[in-house]
Amino acid sequence: MHHPLPPLGSRALSTLHQGGLVLLPTANLWRLVAHIHQPAAVDRLLSACPASPHNRPELIFSDADTLKQWCPEIPPRLDILLEYHKRPVTLLVPAGKKVPLRMIDHNGEVAVRLAHDSFCYRLCEDLEAPLVSCCAMGPGALELPVRFGKIRSDVLRASSYTVARRQREDIGTQLCVTARLNGEGEIEFPK
Repeated sequence: MHHPLPPLGSRALSTLHQGGLVLLPTANLWRLVAHIHQPAAVDRLLSACPASPHNRPELIFSDADTLKQWCPEIPPRLDILLEYHKRPVTLLVPAGKKVPLRMIDHNGEVAVRLAHDSFCYRLCEDLEAPLVSCCAMGPGALELPVRFGKIRSDVLRASSYTVARRQREDIGTQLCVTARLNGEGEIEFPK
């Protein structure tokens, strides 16, 4: 049984349930997130923080079991990497039937990761679903949101609720490591 979320957590949770976007710190960068079961919110998220070489939309899961329910065809070699990698890692894996089409790339893959931040973990647990997430970077942005003060005003305005947590910290310096299996079954780390 979970203890109730603190007030900032319950406000984030209710915002997501109502179709809003939440701006929050994760293990490595500030991210804008939406509830996966709120398609209009996902559309707004992807408009506010569009996909780019520096900003790939991801699904954040609370645990590996839930991830496997959504993406059951994760190759065992990537599953081991996910389980034992101590830093946040993003995997490009075959998308399962539950994954919204907007999240699937031209290879039939979706970017996924496990929550390494306790607050993100609790949100995913309480939603009983993954968060749809993008780096808090607006169109054309190149600077990573490693600190709250580095987030552009257009992204701040797109957020329905901003979590008042870790706003004075530098929470990371880079994107997560991204991994996939290539055609020969070897792990590769695409840029």
